[in-house]
Amino acid sequence: MATLNGASVEVFCDDFLNNLNFSTNYSANVTTLGTSANLSETRFGGVTSNSWTTIAISDGNTTLDSQDDSFFNTGSGSSSLARYEMVAYLVSLYNQAPTASLTSNNQIQEAIWTIMDPTTEGAAINPVPVNPAGYLEQAASWYTSMNTAGNLSALNSFLSRFEIVSDSTMTFSGGLGENGFQEQIVMNPVVNNPVVTPEPRGGVWILLAMLGTGFVVMRRQRNSNEDARKNLLVAHLTY
Repeated sequence: MATLNGASVEVFCDDFLNNLNFSTNYSANVTTLGTSANLSETRFGGVTSNSWTTIAISDGNTTLDSQDDSFFNTGSGSSSLARYEMVAYLVSLYNQAPTASLTSNNQIQEAIWTIMDPTTEGAAINPVPVNPAGYLEQAASWYTSMNTAGNLSALNSFLSRFEIVSDSTMTFSGGLGENGFQEQIVMNPVVNNPVVTPEPRGGVWILLAMLGTGFVVMRRQRNSNEDARKNLLVAHLTY
């Protein structure tokens, strides 16, 4: 379970390098997503287009793989805002049912970590391991189709459901937020009735992480190493 200023929220991690500890209060900056979102208080908002780890997709379709690689590495998918938008889309694909497929949810999580992977942090961890190629391609296709003049209104409506929860004590080096707790994405279930929409933007909020009743990601992977287990357990908290 996680609460944000007292409201229960679903949280999903976009940050594989840092941890979030249970039963702990954190001071956080909350940024609502949108096509013109100010990402200055987020962990990855200042990462430049040429500072991400190179993505190399391999699923057998050489032409599509090359096209998507170019999209992520040098094209419109290389901006930090584009990457946060795609993370929001991937979060919306999680199967949160108790009997959800661990494989697909782990592939989604790995795709998120692959997208949000600056060069300075090294390769994204993949302790299961799984191949995120299919979800990386879905994210690229979704972004390309939604970021058009005719779809911007619908895109902003979708993105308004998502908020980035970042440690308010982070320091920044080369545009990357360093130290602090693991950055999370909050998904509000209803566009017109969000759980939390901070006004004005930039206020300090309190994130409380609590041990819930179960975990979608890595629920049965009891034998993974401790560091990897900590990172994956907070990928999706249920309550």
